[in-house]
Formats: sequence, structure tokens, C-alpha cells
Amino acid sequence: MKKMVSALVAAVLAGCILTGCGGTTAADPGGTGTAEAGQTADAGASGGGKVKIRFMHQWAEENRLPYWNALTEAYMAEHPDVIIETEVIPNEAYKEKIRIMLGGGDMPDLFFTWDGEWVKRFANSGAIADLTPYLEEDAAFKDAFNQGILTTGQVDGKQYSLPIRTCVNFVLYNTKVFEQYNLQEPKTWDEFMNVCETLKANGVTPLAMGDAEQWAAAHYISALNVQMVPMETLEGDYYLTSGAFSDPGYVKALQLVKDMYDKGYFMEGMPSTSQNIAKEMFAAGQTAMIYDQCASFKTQYFDKMEEGSWDIFPLPQVAGAAGNTETMVAWIDQFAVSSKSEHPEVVVDFLKFFYNEANQKQMQKELGFVSTVNSVAGDDQDSFPQLRKAVDIINQCEGFISVLDVEMDGAVANVYQSSIQEMFTTKTPEDVMNAVRAEVERVKAEQK
Repeated sequence: MKKMVSALVAAVLAGCILTGCGGTTAADPGGTGTAEAGQTADAGASGGGKVKIRFMHQWAEENRLPYWNALTEAYMAEHPDVIIETEVIPNEAYKEKIRIMLGGGDMPDLFFTWDGEWVKRFANSGAIADLTPYLEEDAAFKDAFNQGILTTGQVDGKQYSLPIRTCVNFVLYNTKVFEQYNLQEPKTWDEFMNVCETLKANGVTPLAMGDAEQWAAAHYISALNVQMVPMETLEGDYYLTSGAFSDPGYVKALQLVKDMYDKGYFMEGMPSTSQNIAKEMFAAGQTAMIYDQCASFKTQYFDKMEEGSWDIFPLPQVAGAAGNTETMVAWIDQFAVSSKSEHPEVVVDFLKFFYNEANQKQMQKELGFVSTVNSVAGDDQDSFPQLRKAVDIINQCEGFISVLDVEMDGAVANVYQSSIQEMFTTKTPEDVMNAVRAEVERVKAEQK
């Protein structure tokens, strides 16, 4: 399981403070990167015809897609012998799309994926290229990354993907509502529940969450598992080294979230509502809080909510928990290159263009993504208070791990997530863990 010291995470999260006040101009085609854009691409195109590469990502939102379109257009303008065909699959359908591709072998030249089990699965199947030689031959490109974050794309010491952004979860809250009811930021789980009860008693919906896609509730469980289960046990279970999932902390984590649901702390219709709708509800002042990632801060909240109307705090700690209360949930999005790409040198050159300083700064300003390039992540010129606070919080934590659907075996994670959703209707927490254990046994039997 990936764990990093807080200073390392803070170095990357510092890049968040660029995201507040940037413009929305197109990606800068003239930005100077770590390598001369065009050298390898032109070489790959030297046959008289045009080189065509396929690029697939998940950022279909109207406030994010223009950046990626501008990026590819700018690269093609500098490299007239290259055509980049882009396919955009919305987040909800993306996982199923790449699962189908992995099974069928029809992989785009370049595509978005998650870290953890996803990269490991692609690498072990031989579906993605080993990028280690490209980094070794261009030390400046390799060294530009935060080296700890770079390891999240490694399998058995080889670099199979490159990190795009860092996502860390926080509880966001409406400051005006908290002031109205004289509420303070909770530090403990009991204080958090008292806040929720006070809000509910006053006719305010405490928390926005939409679990229709079956991952929003799993984010709570991911964070609570870290608190409730000793790290050594968690690692053995998540990676199926033991796969026992017998620690009572798993059931306790589930029960905490089920209690929140049973007490009416989540918005009505939560299990069947999209998380995007939940975000809109919080931004519109229809709920007092939401648990969300820092990559959403700018486009979902900073750009839509009145200045000073929202703030953040980490998910509160459960008293007497047996796990690590100083570790936060995070995940590192990745770009991977198909092992069957006919022009991997062109794809890598396009990646170098994306990671050049100018385009990374534009990404942070326009999209609110947290760059994994050191020179950009360390630039704190433009900022807003919520992201400065996020950096301070990260400075105090011991490290992070990924959410369970990224960190765990995919089949087990699917059963875990779907069972969590069923917990809001028919299953008990014990039923959820029984289903998880049964799926673990099935998967381990298949692996023998």
C-alpha cells in the first residue's frame, strides 16, 4: 500500500494554491518543457505520411474539456505530421470502457487510468508500455516529477505510467450555516455527529452525497477503514496476502456510515443520486457539508460559491480507533501508453509537452488539478484560503493511501462497493463483509 510522509504530500498539494485565480486561455503552445518538443515526434513521422495516435481520457465536463482540446490542438500545430484523435468517456462509464479494452486488446495509444491495482493489472497483462527507458534517457524529464509521487506508477520497480494529479479528500462546509447555528469545525467523530444532529434538528440537510455510481460512500469507508483497522492488517487484506477481512474494524467503519444514513444525515435519495448532483446541491447551499477531493475545489466550488462562504476540515477522528488516524485517503491519476502503440516515441513526446511547465501551470489554473511536477507544485503565487488550509492539514498527516476501488483487486472492490450501497437498503454491515470475504475466496481460488 502506498504511504508517503506528510512533507512529500504537502509538496504536491502546494500546487493547489495556483488554482484559484488563473485565467482560462488555451494551453500555451510555446511553453518550454524539459525536452525539445518535436524532435522525437518528427522522427516518428518521417515516412511522408502523418502519424496518428489515439488519446482517451475522462474529462468530458464543459469546464474541463476545453483545456484538453486546446492542448492537443497546440501540439498538432507544432507537429503538423501528427494527428491526435481524442476519445472522451465520462467518468461514470470510463472504468467499464477500459475493462473492455483490456479484455479485447484494443487499447488507445495514450489513456487515463488510476494508480494502485489498475496500473498493476495493465502492467501484469502486458497491455501498457514500460516507460522506464524514456525516463532514463531524459533525466531532466524524470527529475521534473515529485519522485515519491512518481513511484505510484511503478510496478516491480519499473515505470508503467506517469502521474497526472493528486486527489485528497476533505469535508467541505458552508460557513454561513455553521455561523448561523454556532457550530465549530469538529475534531472528533462524536463532535462531527453532534454537528450533523444540530443541523438536522434545525431543518438543515447535514451532508450531500450521491452514491449512484457506488464510489462516494466507499470514499467514507476507505478513510474509516484506515482509522479502524491496523495498517499491517489492512495491507494484508487489501492486497489479498491474507485477504481475511476479519478485523472487527471493517464492520465498525460500515456501521458508522450506516448510522449516519439511518439518522437522516445524508440528503434524501442518496443511494440513487449522482455525486455530481450532490456537489451541485452543496454549492447551491442546499446542504451544509460534503466530503470531496481537492481536485474539485476550484471548478465545483471556488468558481460557483460566494467568496468566504465555504471552508474545509479533514474527516474527523474516531476516538480509540485501532488504525492510523493520521493517514488520509488520496489517489494519483495516471497516464499510460499502450504496449501495442506503433509510435510510442510520439506519444511520449506529447506527454513531455503536457508536462512542460507552461501547460502544467495552465492545467492548475484552469482545471484546479494538482500538478505532480515539482517546479509547478511549489509555485504559490495565486492561491485561495481553502487550498492553503489543505496544505497545512497535509503537513500534519503521516501519509496517504488510495481509496479501496483503486487500491484493491477490481473484482473484490466491485463487490465491496455494491454491497456498501445495499447496506442503505437491505444488507447489514456484517452482510457486506461476508460478501467481501466470499469474493476474496473466489478471486484467490482463480489465482491458484
